[in-house]
Formats: sequence, C-alpha cells, structure tokens
Amino acid sequence: MTDYEGIENTEETDEPDKERMQLIRSLASTLLSKRNEAVEARAASGVESRWSQDENTFNGVDKSSQDRMIDYATGEATLKSSSGPKRSQVVVNVIRGKCEVAEGRFSDILLPVDDRNWGLKVTPAPELSEAMKDTRQAAKDNQPLQRPDGQPMQIKDVATSDMDVAKDKMSGMETAIDDQLTECGYNGECRKVVANAVRLGTGILKGPNVVKTIKRSWKPETDGETTVHVAEIIEDFKPASKSVDPWNIYPDPDCEEDISRAAYMWERDEILPRELRKLIGVDGYLEDQILMILSEEPKRTTVNIAQNKKQQIKQTIASAGSTYERWEYYGDLDKESLESLGCDCSEANAESLSACVVFVNDRPIKVLLNTLDSGELPYDFFQWTTVNGSPWGIGIPRIALWQQRCLIAAWRAMMDNAGDSAGANIVLGSGVEPDDGRWEITGKKIWRATGESEDVRQAFAQFQIANNQVELQNIIELALRFIDMETSLPMMFQGEKGEIPETLGATNIMVDANNVALRSRVKTWDDRITRPHITRYYSWNMQYNEDPEIKGDYNVDVRGTSVLLEKDQQAKSLFQVFQAKQDPDIKALVDWKKAIKALFSAMHLDILKSDDEIKADEEKQTEQPKDPRIAAAEIRAQTEMEKAEMSQKGQNEEFKLRRDATISELQEKAKDAEAERQHEKEIKGIDYQIKIMEFSSKSGISLDKIKADLATNSAKMNLQRDLSSQKGGGEQIIEPVSEPAGKAKDGRAFED
Repeated sequence: MTDYEGIENTEETDEPDKERMQLIRSLASTLLSKRNEAVEARAASGVESRWSQDENTFNGVDKSSQDRMIDYATGEATLKSSSGPKRSQVVVNVIRGKCEVAEGRFSDILLPVDDRNWGLKVTPAPELSEAMKDTRQAAKDNQPLQRPDGQPMQIKDVATSDMDVAKDKMSGMETAIDDQLTECGYNGECRKVVANAVRLGTGILKGPNVVKTIKRSWKPETDGETTVHVAEIIEDFKPASKSVDPWNIYPDPDCEEDISRAAYMWERDEILPRELRKLIGVDGYLEDQILMILSEEPKRTTVNIAQNKKQQIKQTIASAGSTYERWEYYGDLDKESLESLGCDCSEANAESLSACVVFVNDRPIKVLLNTLDSGELPYDFFQWTTVNGSPWGIGIPRIALWQQRCLIAAWRAMMDNAGDSAGANIVLGSGVEPDDGRWEITGKKIWRATGESEDVRQAFAQFQIANNQVELQNIIELALRFIDMETSLPMMFQGEKGEIPETLGATNIMVDANNVALRSRVKTWDDRITRPHITRYYSWNMQYNEDPEIKGDYNVDVRGTSVLLEKDQQAKSLFQVFQAKQDPDIKALVDWKKAIKALFSAMHLDILKSDDEIKADEEKQTEQPKDPRIAAAEIRAQTEMEKAEMSQKGQNEEFKLRRDATISELQEKAKDAEAERQHEKEIKGIDYQIKIMEFSSKSGISLDKIKADLATNSAKMNLQRDLSSQKGGGEQIIEPVSEPAGKAKDGRAFED
C-alpha cells in the first residue's frame, strides 16, 4: 500500500482548504511508502525470526513445549494421543543464567551508583593554549596589568584565569545534564538497553525527548490576619531519555550497521481511544484528523509472504474500541509540507528540515521540528556483537544457541536411557501365563508353565538395557565448557566453582583474560551510546537552557573503559603504593591526600571529609593557640611515649620471633617423626607380606587360605580375651601355636 487511502476516500465537503488537504495527502503518501519500505526490509532481513528464537531460548522454550502451549490454548491438549515412542521433553536452561550474569557485570561496570560514565572537557581555542605559555607582560588598553600583590601580571596568568572560568562553566553544564539524566532515570533506562542487547543482540536508547513535568508548590497567602497555603501548579519542559523495544523500531534499510547514516527512522507504539480523545484541542495537534480517526476502526500493519515469496505490507482491521497504532517518523521533510501541517518554518532558510510526524491510523495528527538544530535522529543503537551490514546485532542466546541444543539433547537422552535401563525387558514364549491372569510385570508374582517343556527358561527370559549415564554426562560437560568459551562468561562468574586456578595471580590472569571481550563492549557502548547521547544533551542545553553561566565550548569525555573498568585494578595498585609508604623517597614524591581519595573512590566508598570540612577542622585547631610551656610538655610526653612504645614493640617483636621459631621447630620435628613412623609402618607391612608369602611357598597353602585362617584365629583370640576378663578366667577355646610359661593352669587361659 503506497497511496494514502484513508484521506483520499474521505468526503471533503466540510474542509474549506482543499489545497491544504491535498498537501497532507501527498505528504502522508510519501512518508507511508517509506514506512512500508522499512517494515518490509526488516522482515526480509530475518531478524524478527531470529528474535523469536532468541526469546524462546532465553525463556527455555523449545518446539515441543511450544506445541504443548498451543494445544492448551486451543483446547486440544487432552484430545491428542501419540502412538509413537514416549520421549523425554525436559529442558535445562543455562542461557538465562549467562544473560543475567552478563547484564549484571556489564551494568555494574558501566553504571556505578557513585560515579558517572561520562564527563565534559573544555575545548580551548588554539590562541588560548599558546597564551598559557606566554611569559610576557599582560596589558589592557595599553596599561600594564598587575596581580593583587603588586607583581606584574603575565599573559599566561590571564589565560590561566580564563581557563579556570571556562572550567567553572563546564562544571555547571555537567551538573545541569546530570540533574536532567537523574530525573528521567537514565541509569534505569540504560539497564533496559543492556538487557535488550544481551538477549536480542540490540539495545536502543532514545533521547533527548522533551517531556512535560508538573511540579506542585505551596505558597503562603495572607490578608494580614489569616495565612493560608495555596497550591501552585508549575509546568516545565525538560529533556528525557528512554529505552525503546527493538521490536518497535524500523530504521532506514540503507544505513547498514552504522545507525548514524540512517536518513529516517520509524517507531511504532499504541494509543488508546481515550488518550487520543484527550489530544483534541491540544496545541500542535490536528483536531480534524483526530476526529476522523475516532470515527474509524483501528488498523493494524502486518507483513505477509506473497506468492513470489517476498514480504508484502497488509492492513487489517481491529474491532472498535481497540488500541490504535501510533507511528512516529523522524527524518527530513520539505518546507512546504511542514507548513501545510501547521508548522512554523518562517525562520528556516533551508528547503528541507529535520522533523517528526506522528501518525495514527495512517493519518498525520502532529508535526514538529527537530528539537536540535543539528537535525540528528534521537536514537542510539548498541549491538552486543556486531553483524556486518546490519544495524541488528546478536546476543548471548544466539551465540550459545547450538551448544544449548546439544545440552538439551544430551540431557533428554540421559533421561530416556535412565528410564529404559531402570527395568528389565521380559520375553515370553508359548506355554507361560500369569497365575492372576494379568499380563503385567510386578514384584511377587506367580507364573505358571502350561506347555509340555519342563525348562521354563526357554520360554521366559529377561534382558537389561545398558545405562550410559557416564558417557552422556561427558557430552553435557563438554557442551557446558563450549558455552563458557563462546560466551566468554565462565561458570566462576555465576558463583559456581568450575576450574579455579590455585593461585591468586593465576585467578587474576583468568579474570583479566575474560574481561577482554567485556572491555571491548564497554568501548563500543562509549562510542555508540554515551558520546552521541550526551553530546545531544549538551546541544540541547546550549540551545534551550536559560542559564548563560554554564554555556561554553566543551567536548564529551567518555570514561567507561578509562575509569570505571579499571577501578578494581586501581584499588589493588593503590594498596601496593601504601605498602611502600615507609620508603622515604616514595613518601616525598606522592601526594598522599590524592592517593587516599583515589583509593576510596576505587572502592566505591564515600566516607571521606570534604575539603571544606577539613579546612574547618584545621581552623578550629588554630583558633586557640596553646601555651608554649604546655606544648613543650606535650611534645616531651609524646616523645617519651613513642620511645616506650618502640621499646615495647621491639620486645614484642623479639618475643614473637622466638615464639614463631620455636613453634616452627616443633612442627618440623613432629612432621619428621610422623614421616619416620609412616615409613617404619610401611616397612613392617612389607615384611609381613614377605613372611606370609614365604610361609605359603613352604607349606603349599594359598595366600587367601592363610589370610582366612589368620582372620579366624584373630577372632577367636579376641573372644578368648573377652571371656578371660570375667572373674576366674575362662575356658581355653583355642590352643596357640606356642605358649610362653605363665600362671594359667593347663586348659585355662589368661588366669590371674
């Protein structure tokens, strides 16, 4: 559908401006043809089918479970019966865990709670940079300038002062942008973008969008006797950012993987009839178009496969009262078309301008110029893994799809094999039947032989299927290892043990190696999201912010990789620096105040005093000078205390060293004694085995027989000893091979 059917088929008797209506028809027809082109191109790329598979993989849904869901939805679940073999349909889902770990690690690095992943830098003019090196006398109106202390002022002093002013303004711009991002929940929207990128391969962030915020304040009013508080409603327009579902975005097909090259962009959304009705009379909306839309049934835009196997746009009608499709077009439009829709373009010199047109039911209801004079489209795309020639990337479910399928197949095969090998297969011949008449295999069952053969084993046999659990488990473990390799997310990051190196250094090497892929993606985020997005916020504030004290020439400084990703490593390095503080050469060169601040910042701790608080504490200490005699006494006391502490510390250290040496010596002796005892035990065991073998060789009795006799005699001796513990001794039940002279009488044993 390339023509604007909705308006062409409408009666125009109530429209006084037929020329304006014709321009609206022409504009709508042109833009809708671009929409159809974008929708067909995305469907033809196959990305929508890929997204469906990725979502099912993330949710652990496969074809068998999908079929069951459809059967339950259609009411056929209990009617269908399969005559084929029963197969296991279990699903083990490791993809969801991998995705959640990737989202968490990426968001923790990129979006910390105590810092931001962007900043601004002053862009000084070249002449200012040169002036900061000039040591000549500064002058104004041919009069030399002087410092407050009376010294002559150099040109570099003036340039440095100008740079400090620019940095103060830059700080104000940073604060303004940070406040705007905080109010719109920028970090939360970014986390949604990361989730979409991990699961579908592409995350989309839109902004800045101008949104209306309503603030309510209570102001006191009095008549001299009574004071009341009256609510005052203040409407404010501020920029905001939001995450957009990739399913609702249709970019220019010619942009390939670089979305900044897109000539236009379409975004789909839904709007309720009551929401549409509220727009009647709102400034900027076309009331006549909205009234015509409300009198129509909602339309749906779908893509069907035509007979030539190509995608084709199709319009379907929904029931009255359903939601309407709302389409937004961002791109260039000619000046005449914009003015026909009520847009004021009197100040524009160009023939075409960047604008946004809102369609409902294929009718334009609003048009507005791009809020930024630069004409940039307010969309930023982040691909988890880039696909050449396409703006749509691939995520973790797509990367690990085949290994996940191998894992499920092996797991189901293990379940099938476990069921098959749980019981025996019974083969019955003629002449055998159950005594109870029921042909089933159970325990404690009687079978009768009715044939002539006396050997029932010829008519009754069982066969056991081998259990291959070990071999199938090896396949599962191999698939898990491949998933770890392909996703660069080892099981250790999910809290599982996995294969952890034995040393801390090896662990750090493994973590750093797995961070390589994550580091490259953080850089991609910096280039494709942070820099263009924050730059548009900077442009918006330069254009619309009413505070002139924050405006200047700045560049966006992205620091996702340069600051946030390296903070953990910085903390480790700073600990090593503090350990070297005792070295006087290092102590003299390091600014320890900055080192402490950097350490606590790397550890994400905000517990240090501010510079103002430190200064206030120092002033309190200097406000009341102490008596010199008291100060001298305190110094002497402190010195004596330090001497005593050092002496005590030395004694403690000496005692500790002696104690540790003694403990170490005792431990070594105990270890040597234990090793000697084990060695002696092993030698005696070997001698024992040799003697048994010699006795076996001489007597001709096997070793097993000797061992059995020894065990029997040992048991009898133990019994004899137990009986002898009774008063008067016990009867002798075994006669030893040799018996030493003792007190026991003949036939008695162990007698007192």
